[in-house]
Amino acid sequence: MHSMTRWLAGLLAAFIFSCPNAFAQSRFVTLGHVDISFYEVTARVVQSVLERLGNTVAVKTGSHSQLYPLLGNGEIDLFVAVWPAAHATYWDQVKDNSVIATTLFEDARLFWAVPDYVPAAEVKSVADLRKPEVMAKMQKEIRGTHPDSGLMIGSKKIMEEYGLADTGYTLVPNKPAEREANFNDNIAAKRWFVMPLSQPNYLTRVANMRILDEPKQFLGGADKALLVAHKDFYAKVDKRTWNALKRISLSVKAVTEMDYLVNVKNLHRNMRCETGWQPIRTP
Repeated sequence: MHSMTRWLAGLLAAFIFSCPNAFAQSRFVTLGHVDISFYEVTARVVQSVLERLGNTVAVKTGSHSQLYPLLGNGEIDLFVAVWPAAHATYWDQVKDNSVIATTLFEDARLFWAVPDYVPAAEVKSVADLRKPEVMAKMQKEIRGTHPDSGLMIGSKKIMEEYGLADTGYTLVPNKPAEREANFNDNIAAKRWFVMPLSQPNYLTRVANMRILDEPKQFLGGADKALLVAHKDFYAKVDKRTWNALKRISLSVKAVTEMDYLVNVKNLHRNMRCETGWQPIRTP
């Protein structure tokens, strides 16, 4: 097993199956995360840190448009995760009531991609999807994610700008499980397809995907993922907990690997609880 995979397996064992602390849990924290798997594994890291420091954690999940208002009005104390560029429409509405705890990972990205078995000489850019010879082979249904996500909002702009709907392509919102099943089926059959994706995401670990050029950058450029607190939580949280949250630092590579271990290797089903916990460091 690769050294990073071994390290993450141990990390996930502790995070996913955190054992109760030796001291009473007296503080209550509501943690929210978008219900996509790479957000979930990242949130498990935050949850484990909170619980090990004596906090009782309740978790709320939902879509972007459901969770950002809860951060804004204080119904959730901590949120995983704000992408300042991709989520700008939502973030602008709540940032005055929020405090950034830490950058969970840098180099977050949104993009459209095709499998690397689709020749780059034929499909290198989004504009190439309109070529007659490409359209003859490419799946016309483009599977997206939550309709209110930054990925889908930007993808709708791509559809309009490049006239893809006029040539028979459709952008279809999907629940994560449906989208992932469709992805796996297409890869197994070696079909030509294009998919809106993010970095991190375990699907980029399952198959080699080539990012398509899109010079107008409707999905933005490099972004980052922030752990954000409501200002009322920041005002009352104890210093020890806040300092621990500030020290959480992962990476796109680490989150992608954790996402892969949980979704593909079923790590959460096979591990027993571990009592040891070490400070979080990226390898």
